[in-house]
This record gives sequence, C-alpha cells and structure tokens, in this order.
Amino acid sequence: MMKTTLYTVLCVAIRLGAVLMAVNVFERVPDVFIYPARDGTYAISALLLEGASVLVALTLWLWPNILVWWAIGRNRHEILESPIGADDIQRIAFSVMGVWLCISGISGLLGHGASILIVLRRSSYGEATQVPTSEWHWLVQYALVAFAGAVLALGSRGLVGLLRRLRGYPYATDVQRVHDASMTQDN
Repeated sequence: MMKTTLYTVLCVAIRLGAVLMAVNVFERVPDVFIYPARDGTYAISALLLEGASVLVALTLWLWPNILVWWAIGRNRHEILESPIGADDIQRIAFSVMGVWLCISGISGLLGHGASILIVLRRSSYGEATQVPTSEWHWLVQYALVAFAGAVLALGSRGLVGLLRRLRGYPYATDVQRVHDASMTQDN
C-alpha cells in the first residue's frame, strides 16, 4: 500500500515539467547560432527569451507549491492511498514515457516529412531548391525516438524486472521476510 498526498504528487509533476522545459530550452539554444540574422537582433532576442524560459523553469523547480496551491486550494493534506506496488508504478511510468516519446517521434516525423515534401514539390516546379541535409537528419532522429518510445512502452515489464535484479531486490525482500517472520514468532 502506497500513501502520499495530492500536494506531493503535484509537486513532483511540476518539477518534472520544469526539467523538461529547461532541457527543451537547452536544445533550442544552438539554433540561435546556427541560423543567425544579418543584423544580430535575432540572436539577442532569442537568447533573452530562452533566458526567461530558463528562469521560469528554475522558479517552477524551486517553488512548485505556487502552482500546486492554485490547483488544489485547501485540499493540500488530502491523503492518496493506492494498492499499487512500487514495481507497478515504475512500469506505468516507463509505459507512459514510452508512449510520450513514440507520439513525439511520430509528430516530428510528420512535420519534417511535410517540410521535405514541400521542398521536393518546389523543385519539381523548376525552383532551384534542395532538401537540406539537416531535414534528413531530423527524420532519422525522430524515427529513432518513435522506435525507442515504442520499445520502452512495450518492454516496460522487462525493464522493471531488470532493474529489480540489478538492485538485488529479491534478496532484499527475502531478508526482510525472514526478519519479519522472526519478529512475529517472538511475540
């Protein structure tokens, strides 16, 4: 039986969102230098906006309770009980992350595939355009993300089992059972 509060669950979710937001910002920063504008104002504006995004992510990491307070109001000490074990929660988390990666990979494939089709269509009309090499790179990357997400979602049970074995979990539970059995016999 797992016990926690709604407040704790929402704080963890908001901090996870803050980490994802910061990672997304750091992924976009190289684009500022790869595609610079001639007058340089694009780079300065983009860096200021990315800096503001990092500050928002940092604020959400340090003070997630601001959003939690708005979301749940006075029910912050509401106890959540779940008969789901730790292994099941871990399996659910891996499955959700796998599905999210798979959907994000498919979305990226469709977006960059559409860009390639547009460029190819323009070149068939006689415009001197060529598909940038980076578009093919993105197609391969998003295909790998979609594939890895599908593998993670479908293989979450095996991954949880592997993590249990790496931690020596069966041995630890056997020692705990022997300890619990000796405690109940003494009473």
